[in-house]
Amino acid sequence: MFLSSKRSRFSEEQRRKFRKKRMISFFLTITLVSVFVYFFNQNKDFFKSIFDNSPSKNEIILDLWESQRYMDLIRFCDSLLEQNPASVDALIFRGFASFYEGISRVNYEERLSFISDSIFFLRRALVFNNNRMRPQINYVLGRAYYHKGKYYLDLSIKYLEKTIADQFIRKDTFEFLALAYAELGKKEKSVYFFELAAEKNPSDILFSLLAQVYIAIGSYDLAEDYLIRSNNKTANQSIEERNLFLLGRIYESRNDFERARECYLRIIQINPRSADAYYRLGLLYEIAGNRVRARAEWRNALRADPQHYGARLRLF
Repeated sequence: MFLSSKRSRFSEEQRRKFRKKRMISFFLTITLVSVFVYFFNQNKDFFKSIFDNSPSKNEIILDLWESQRYMDLIRFCDSLLEQNPASVDALIFRGFASFYEGISRVNYEERLSFISDSIFFLRRALVFNNNRMRPQINYVLGRAYYHKGKYYLDLSIKYLEKTIADQFIRKDTFEFLALAYAELGKKEKSVYFFELAAEKNPSDILFSLLAQVYIAIGSYDLAEDYLIRSNNKTANQSIEERNLFLLGRIYESRNDFERARECYLRIIQINPRSADAYYRLGLLYEIAGNRVRARAEWRNALRADPQHYGARLRLF
């Protein structure tokens, strides 16, 4: 009995010690796990670099941007912004992608929707962002506001001029500023920026646009010079046709009717369906006193365009 009782007490003592060890082991395990979880959360980028070979978020953004997969980039940035609405990189590239996707759209409502999104996200990026890509953001905002229409031209000018102050000048910065000022009726400023644009990126279109501004302010000699330079540079027949028509009107204003006639005849060579060229030729023949030839040209104008108002008025 004594041995049995002693064995029983001994077994009970062992069980208590065993339970105590298990409890200590359990609490140590919980403590270690908690410490590891805390450490992992504080250093998850470090662990990710060790255990995860997948590309980083910024690498994905840059890959989608450089491959011009704008819709994929929009969706990826949206997923990042759901996790962190103040993610500057996601806001910036969401705005950039929306703008370039927008200007590629033919449908006006779709284009305007994407451009409005671009402005929204880029303005948010400026709120959360000190200096990161600020000149690039201002450049895209300037262009986006230009595409929004005439009621936003002042904002387009504001942001594009900020890019100039930051010495971030793209090849079309001066051109968009010139167009914005022209649409606001500020012709001198428009001429100034068109001249800068032509110096930076001389092209047939720029020369033609600059000539049109010079015509608007009455500088016909300069307009003539740029129209000729545009035609010497262009391989686009529609640009050449428009330039020749403007040259013809300039020569008419100087009473240089022979040179005007040459311009209209050249237009007809390019485009035999140009009712306006036939009509202007008819006016020149009328001025010269040749009513028969004038009426023949007006009939040609009506054959090209049965609804041509000037030719119908002259004939009927």
